[in-house]
Amino acid sequence: MDHFNKFENLSSVFLRNCSILQIETGAFKSNSLQTLNNITINIELNPIRYIEPGTFDLSKSWRQLLLRQNENLGTENIQTVFNDLQNKTVETLEIKTCGIFLRELDKSFFEPLRYSSIKRLNMAGNSFGIVASDAFEPLAASLDTLVLWNFMYIRKDTFKVCRHLRNLNLGGFTVTASPDARPLHLNNLTQLKILNINLKGSGYVILDIYGLDNLYELHVTNTYDSGIMRTVIKLLDTSKLLKQLDLSGNSLFTYPDNKLCQLSEDRVNLNFLSLKNNFFSHIPRCMFKGLYNLQNLNLRNNLLRILERDLFKDLHSLSMLDLSQNAITFIDSSNVEIMTPYQGHVILYVQNNNFDCNCQLKDLRNWLTMNLMQKRYIFKYVHVNCSTPSNRQTEYIHNFTMTWLECNTKLVVEVSSISGSLILLVTVVALVLLKHFWKDIEYRKMVILARKHEQDLNIDGLLIEHDAFVSYHSEKQLWVENDLCKELENGLDIKFKLIYDDRIMPGGSLFTSLGMAIHTSRKILFVVSRGWVKDGMNQFEVDMALAKLLDDYRDMIIVLLMEHIPKAEMPDKVKMIIKHNNCFRWSNNEKKQAKFWRDLKLELGKHHFEIPIQEAD
Repeated sequence: MDHFNKFENLSSVFLRNCSILQIETGAFKSNSLQTLNNITINIELNPIRYIEPGTFDLSKSWRQLLLRQNENLGTENIQTVFNDLQNKTVETLEIKTCGIFLRELDKSFFEPLRYSSIKRLNMAGNSFGIVASDAFEPLAASLDTLVLWNFMYIRKDTFKVCRHLRNLNLGGFTVTASPDARPLHLNNLTQLKILNINLKGSGYVILDIYGLDNLYELHVTNTYDSGIMRTVIKLLDTSKLLKQLDLSGNSLFTYPDNKLCQLSEDRVNLNFLSLKNNFFSHIPRCMFKGLYNLQNLNLRNNLLRILERDLFKDLHSLSMLDLSQNAITFIDSSNVEIMTPYQGHVILYVQNNNFDCNCQLKDLRNWLTMNLMQKRYIFKYVHVNCSTPSNRQTEYIHNFTMTWLECNTKLVVEVSSISGSLILLVTVVALVLLKHFWKDIEYRKMVILARKHEQDLNIDGLLIEHDAFVSYHSEKQLWVENDLCKELENGLDIKFKLIYDDRIMPGGSLFTSLGMAIHTSRKILFVVSRGWVKDGMNQFEVDMALAKLLDDYRDMIIVLLMEHIPKAEMPDKVKMIIKHNNCFRWSNNEKKQAKFWRDLKLELGKHHFEIPIQEAD
């Protein structure tokens, strides 16, 4: 008694999982709950067996009375609650999973609430055999939202009295022993805005729905009856205001392509479409035709493997795409590049798939990397690992690494198979000639490159200011200035222009200046010493070099090994760079130094100009 008197201005009580067995008449009587309006009481997950009359005879105005999952209450206790609420205004009433079992639900059940002006009523989780035609007549004048689950049959005219009903949620249809289909009459609910029908576990049901011209949201889920889908298509053709459509769990994979396209094609007003749990292994191109205003597309939990080019080409407003829990190995980047921010967000979910991180996927990789780096809008994306090949399973699909050779192997194989023995013959002859005349070709190419270099031209119109950027540790600064620069910049046969940190003009941040210097250089020289391997600063230069390598798609990194460093002491990135790029080893022997400088100059000049040997001759 009077348990809540000490709480001033108390307007809400929440009792969850409190092992309450009985509620006495004065349990909630307090000065605050009896004098304030718009009170809320939520009693949830309790084994209540008895509620005394008068327990809820409190305020004249209730915002919410929520009785949830109190499975021992039963019909008699709920009627006691309804009697207490007589002539009291109740905005939201939930009697959810409270052990109500009625062979027939009629108006006598709700009669005490006739003058309670209930707007929202939730009766899910109980059990009703038949819902009579007059069942909701006492509530019809005010009822706006109705949730009704676990029933066997609804009379034809049951919802006719609900003139103001705007939100209807039906589900939990009880399966009967009769093989006959049961009609569900929802026609002419002219004010209805939201209709949710969940047919999971039900037998055959005939939907009688038409005249819902003001429908804004439609959810028809978990049905296996093609007749229901035909009814849905007819409803879609008349509901011109429909903006949200949920057809999840309807086994739509069994439908032919032309029927699938009828469901969504040219629904220009749609901004939300959910097709999850439909076992799609492919989606026809016409499926999303004309959906120019679609913002949210959910294809979660299907069997999709490949999203081919331009499947989403009409989705110019797409900002949220869920492709998670499929079997996707490849997504053409055109399907994500079309995504447009909505309220500053782009959301992409692709987790739990089987991505094959090969060269075909590099466009998607580059798009993901770009969106993760840019700051123009918020990009929500869960990091996803590669599934194949096995050596990349620890890498993410947005930053996996590929060498030039890996991305051109297929082309080489295709050309070789087409050309056959002719290519083999030409290759053998070319190798013989190349071995015999190698010195002459090297010399002639050096002379040509030296002459062309004096013209100061750029490849492909790129803004190139330096032949090479030099990354080194301070312990090798004297070698860089006295040996490297002297040999490469002041040599007799060919001159190169080098840039390194001491030559960068001050202004702005060091990282920005280093990045610009790397971006405007043809090649990147890594002077690898023990100090360079341990120095944290070179990590930035390595990452910038790898990013430029991805952009330019050509060999541009040259490694100069200044001393012997065991592989165990090298970071993974350094080992990868040494493995996949040109590497020259410095020696104190003068003859080997001469070969070192010759080979380095040839490598620096190799791509200075793309001049075929025939043209040089």
